[in-house]
Amino acid sequence: MYKQSSIALLLVVTLLGGCKTLDSVSNIVSGDSATPEQIQAAYSKAEAAYQEAQQAVALAEQEFLIEYDSERTSKANKLWQSLRQDFAELRANPGESLESASLFSSDTKADEVMANSQEIVSLLTAAQSAKQAIVSVLEPVRSHFAVLDKLETQRHFARRYERAQSRHLEFKGMLVAGKRAQVEENLPEFQSQLHALEQDAAEHYFLGKVLEDVKRLASSDKAEVLPTVYQDVKTKTESARGVIRQNVRAYDDIKHTVNLAELQIKRLEQLFSEHLRRKTAVEDKRVETHLLALETQLFQLTQKAGLGDLRHLSFSEQLEAINDKL
Repeated sequence: MYKQSSIALLLVVTLLGGCKTLDSVSNIVSGDSATPEQIQAAYSKAEAAYQEAQQAVALAEQEFLIEYDSERTSKANKLWQSLRQDFAELRANPGESLESASLFSSDTKADEVMANSQEIVSLLTAAQSAKQAIVSVLEPVRSHFAVLDKLETQRHFARRYERAQSRHLEFKGMLVAGKRAQVEENLPEFQSQLHALEQDAAEHYFLGKVLEDVKRLASSDKAEVLPTVYQDVKTKTESARGVIRQNVRAYDDIKHTVNLAELQIKRLEQLFSEHLRRKTAVEDKRVETHLLALETQLFQLTQKAGLGDLRHLSFSEQLEAINDKL
């Protein structure tokens, strides 16, 4: 749809630029006064020019050109409002086509309609060219911003996001001004900055809570009591961070590795809770109750595995026997 509309708009300009509707209608009149046929010819040329401008305005609206080149499009829209009024008056009185547009102008009313139509089409053609340059050159940038918005970058990295957005708008303005080569020269550096921002945003979005937990655990008794498990937590966290840095948009892989890190944190929390329960049992002289509860659980497992009563073995030996049976 975009391509078809663009081609149509360019065709309007080509036709308008190459047809006779843009020529002054003053050469139609050969004598002192115009004949009805000459007046009709002048009106027909003005009407054709108006219709071409009307088509260009409609296509510009479909293409949302105002979002790409607001200055030219706004100017064209303002001219269009004036042109609509002028042509409505001319259509109501086509016999005035060859009359002077004003006391201070040698142009006829038909000439004025055609001139404004030409300017409208020219402005919108330039705006269309600007859009094509923006879409083709800045498409990778648009992709970055689409991802950054999903990752709530503006909320967590406000200053960097605003700087990037400002630079993006600056590039758009340069393309509208016809400075494509200058934009393309500076684009790789800007994309590198956006990639780094996307990495940081993805890390915060997917791994932020885990990183906070790792930092909290580092200064807790849990890391001191369970240093090996805490090291496992850090290893899985760094693995997840590496996946984000290596392929920032591999979301399934990122979520998987982040989940592994989260499970290690839960493991550490669970083991520390078990440690506290055992410590409390020993301090309260309830260690027998705790040991018997564990023994009962293992006994039930050995019975289900068909191993009989293995309570004379250590807990580790019982678990090993169960594993061998499975």
